[in-house]
Amino acid sequence: MKYLIATHGEFSKGIIDSVQLIIGEDTAIDYFCMTKSKSSEDAAEEVKQYLADVKEEPLIVLTDVFGGSVANLFTECLLEGYDFQLVTGVNLPMLLNLFLSEGSIEERIAHSLEEAKKGILHVNTCIKNEGGVEDDGIIIED
Repeated sequence: MKYLIATHGEFSKGIIDSVQLIIGEDTAIDYFCMTKSKSSEDAAEEVKQYLADVKEEPLIVLTDVFGGSVANLFTECLLEGYDFQLVTGVNLPMLLNLFLSEGSIEERIAHSLEEAKKGILHVNTCIKNEGGVEDDGIIIED
């Protein structure tokens, strides 16, 4: 299994560092950074070369923003017949769950998406709804 995190700027490098800090460096994770200095033509060429190089392995591509230039670039590749899974809205809980879970690719992606959504909270509202700061039952310890 191959993983590629593709984002605007160098966010992909930073989130990979965070993942490896938590789960170790055993999981090989590639990255693609769409920077100001990279033209859309150069980006497309780089992505297509990467996809050609890894075509023999199952691949999950995770991008930052649905509808953004990076996700659109990979969507175009899917429409051109490249074979990989594309997930948008990448965040740390999603990645941790994806790398640590078992099952089919589709099951792992579905579970990771659910866990990613659960991790997005307005903590102030949680505290208010749970009765204030005296109720420490809302605190999750790892």
